[in-house]
Amino acid sequence: MLDFKRFSKQLKNLKREEIIKKNDKILIAFSGGPDSVFLFYLLNYLKSEYNLELALMYVNHNLRSDVDNDLNFVKDFSKKNDVKLYIESVDVNNHSKKMKKSIELAARELRYEALEKVFQKEGFTKIATGHNLDDNVETFIFRLLRGTSIRGLKGIPRVREHIIRPILQFEKKIIINFLEELNQKFIIDYTNNEIDYTRNFIRNEVFPKFIQVNPRFKDKINNLILEINDRDEDVRVQNIEVNMSKDKFVRYLENEGVKEISRDKIDKIYDNIFNENGLIDSKGSKEFYLGNGKILQKKYGQLKVVEKEEKKDYNIEVIIKKNQSVEWYNYEIILYENFEIFEKEFLKKNNQEYNYYEIESDLEIGKLVIRSRKAGDTILGKNSEHQKIKKILIDEKIPKWERDKIPIIENINDVEDGDKREILLVSNIKSSKFLKKVEFNMLGKEKRILIIGRKDGR
Repeated sequence: MLDFKRFSKQLKNLKREEIIKKNDKILIAFSGGPDSVFLFYLLNYLKSEYNLELALMYVNHNLRSDVDNDLNFVKDFSKKNDVKLYIESVDVNNHSKKMKKSIELAARELRYEALEKVFQKEGFTKIATGHNLDDNVETFIFRLLRGTSIRGLKGIPRVREHIIRPILQFEKKIIINFLEELNQKFIIDYTNNEIDYTRNFIRNEVFPKFIQVNPRFKDKINNLILEINDRDEDVRVQNIEVNMSKDKFVRYLENEGVKEISRDKIDKIYDNIFNENGLIDSKGSKEFYLGNGKILQKKYGQLKVVEKEEKKDYNIEVIIKKNQSVEWYNYEIILYENFEIFEKEFLKKNNQEYNYYEIESDLEIGKLVIRSRKAGDTILGKNSEHQKIKKILIDEKIPKWERDKIPIIENINDVEDGDKREILLVSNIKSSKFLKKVEFNMLGKEKRILIIGRKDGR
C-alpha cells in the first residue's frame, strides 16, 4: 500500500474542494514523466474510496527522435498497473508553422484537442493533468515578467470546467522523492533542461537565483497565489455575475453526475436561474430537485449539486437544562447558572470555538428552549426595537434550506394570561438586549453564561 498519509494536508484540501467526486471516470494526461506517474498513483490511491474509473492517455508530439522509448515505457506502465491506455500521434511542427505559433503553444493546443476528443468519445467525466506547485510558481513569475493584472497572478486554476489538477499543491522535489522511495522509474524529458523556452529559462536560470535569497521562495509565492485566489473568490461571491450558456449548464450538470433529466426540466431550471444574457442573479436562494436523490442549490449567485437530505421535523421545543450540553443539528448550546460551575465543567472540554454570552441579571428565566424559526419571529435588539428574524437570516445570506437548522433560543415565562415568550438569541448571528456577547477572558464572575458553538468550529 502506498504511503499517501504523509500528504494528509494536501489530501484534506483536495477532498474539501471536491474536485473529485464519487463515480468519476477520469482520463489522465500521461507523459510518463514524474508528475503524471505521481498523479496516477494518487488517483489510484483514492480509487476505491471514490469508486473511480481511471485511464491513461499519451500524446506523441513527434518532436524527439527517441520517442519509441517513451512509448515503450507508457505501454509497460499501463500493463503493469492494469490501466487502459490511449495513444494519439500529432504533428506539432506542422501545426506550429501553419498557425504561426510557438512549438510550446502548438504542442499544448494539439495535446488538449486530442484529450478532448477521447474525453467526449469515451464518456469520461474529468481530464486530470499533472501540473504541480512548481508549475504554478513558474506561471506566476512568467505572467509577472510579461505584465498582467491581479487576476493574471491567480496562477493555474485547480479546476477549469471538466479539467482538474489534483497535484497542484505538491512540490516537484516531493514528487521526485516519493517516486524514488518506491524505486519507480519515470521519463526525463531532456528538453526541459534547454533554455530556449521562457519557462525553461525561469526554471533553470531564475529559480536557482531565488533559492539563494530564500530557499523556501516557492512556498512563499504559492501562499501569495492562494491568498489572491481566496480574495478573488470572496469578491466573486459578493458581486457574482456567472455567465453560462444553456449548453454549458447541461455540461455542468453532467459533470456533477446528473444524467437522467429531461431537456424540458433543464430548460425550466435554466430559465428560473439565468436571465436572457446567461447571468445568474446574485440575490436569493432556491432549490431544484434533479431526480436520483440530487438537488441543485442556487445560493446567492453560486450553484452546487448536493445529495438530498432526509427531512427532519424540528417543529418542537427542546428544553435547555442548566449545565448540560444540548445539540441542535451541528450546534452545541450550554447554559451555565454561574461562573464557578462553568469554570469547573466547561474548561475541561476541547478547544472548539464557542461564542459566550452573559445573561443580564434582571432577566427572569422561566424555561429556556431551542426551536426552529416561525413565521413572524422577532428579536428585541439593543436599541429596544424588534427586528424580523427572517430579514436577519436573509441579510446574512443564509439559504432557505439552511434556515430551519438555525437554532432560535427563546425564554418562556408563565403569566396569568398565557406564556410570555422572548427570543434571546438567533444562533451566533443576533442576540437580544438581554444578552451581552463577551470574549472568553472577559466573562463576569457573577453572571449566568450562555454558550453556543459549531461542532465543526465554524
